[in-house]
Amino acid sequence: MANRPPITTYSTIMDLIRYASYPRRTIMIGEDTSLTADEREYFERTVDTLESEIFVDTLGQEHFRELDANRESRGNWEKYVERMGERDFAGITVPEAYNGAGGTYVETVLTEQAIGYCGTIVHACQTSLTQHVGRTMYEHGNDHVRESYLAPMLDGELIVSQAYTEPSSGTDLAHLDTTAVREGDEWVVDGQKRFIDFAQYGDFYFLPARTSGSDGHREGVSLLVVDSDADGVEILEDQSDWHGFRGTGAAWMTFDGVRVPEENLVGEEGAAWSYITDELNLEHLTVARYCLGASQNALEIAANYTENRVVNERAISEYQAVNHRVAEMATKLDAAYLLNTRAARLMDERGISAGRMESAMAKWFGNDLAHEIADTCIQLLGGIGTTTAYPIERIQRDVRAGRFLGGASEVMKSVVQHDAYQILADDEFEGEYVGNEVEGSPWRGTDARRSPGPDDDR
Repeated sequence: MANRPPITTYSTIMDLIRYASYPRRTIMIGEDTSLTADEREYFERTVDTLESEIFVDTLGQEHFRELDANRESRGNWEKYVERMGERDFAGITVPEAYNGAGGTYVETVLTEQAIGYCGTIVHACQTSLTQHVGRTMYEHGNDHVRESYLAPMLDGELIVSQAYTEPSSGTDLAHLDTTAVREGDEWVVDGQKRFIDFAQYGDFYFLPARTSGSDGHREGVSLLVVDSDADGVEILEDQSDWHGFRGTGAAWMTFDGVRVPEENLVGEEGAAWSYITDELNLEHLTVARYCLGASQNALEIAANYTENRVVNERAISEYQAVNHRVAEMATKLDAAYLLNTRAARLMDERGISAGRMESAMAKWFGNDLAHEIADTCIQLLGGIGTTTAYPIERIQRDVRAGRFLGGASEVMKSVVQHDAYQILADDEFEGEYVGNEVEGSPWRGTDARRSPGPDDDR
């Protein structure tokens, strides 16, 4: 990596702006103790590769600005997925036989963090799709799906789009309006999807549809791989002008009598609910992790800025109102990384369906924090932080999307409360005394701690 100028040499705002273009440090706040030596080396190597081989020339900083202005192109995305596939960053947990890396879930989240840190979370999102969609295609797809879609996708030859969200039901997959009816050796798909990232650039859509059962039931939901150039697939409206998280070619789509080969069914007919929940379990971690990586980039810039911005003959980092905010963000960032790594390690030990509560904790806490960090960093910089002189204002807009991507924070809290109540349940808690504690203590505990009952000696 190129050497940065000593931090004491920054004398002007423009000097500090130039500093932001230097290769960044790759040490994670407080993370070392939770990773093995091999994992730390993997992360460092990934960051180095991203900065020296991926986000260069036409995919460099100007490309980031083009994405944010919705001036991206299919050619840019083709080049990005090709580079990522060639370096085994796509579908990391998928075996090498299908062009995956044969790696771990911890390596997966570390890669996503590195992409968010070195590039943008839009890049990380596309690669994230190859992680969780790719794993689902590997675990449940037939030979045709694996060989015709999975392997080329992980080799960087195909761009994937995940078509889940619908106009009426959002991401409530039990109330899908999109249907797929079997006709001979084909499925006929009808319905609409909206806010579909990479809809305008994807070579295929990973699409859930109702194939049987009643509305609201989990049974009867199936997953299909739909070619983007199939007759009846139409873009109704470009929806890429987001608050942030731009450049994905997001769109509102319609599927009007789209014929899909029977062999493009992923797994068993009507059994996709469990496939999707497992997939989302991993997506929770990747979305949170790449947003945290982006927010760490913002925090590094803000910390260095405050050390060099002089007010009243003192660097503003010397004021507690400033440095305590950096301390708070650093501490919370450490905690978020630890929550995320723990959940990923549970998956490595027990499979992708493990640690559903831990994954939801990591996503809710991580995504809310990423936005808090980025917003705090703007405040630390002041007015210049709201300009495009620094990437912080874009990061703040980008990571805001993470609070609903792959599951809103409120949904994650519902998952956590459900499992937490089960874990915290005490069979010996005597609920009949709640509101009537004068007659006895609901919680008995030890004699030393329980409240005296009416028959106890006083």
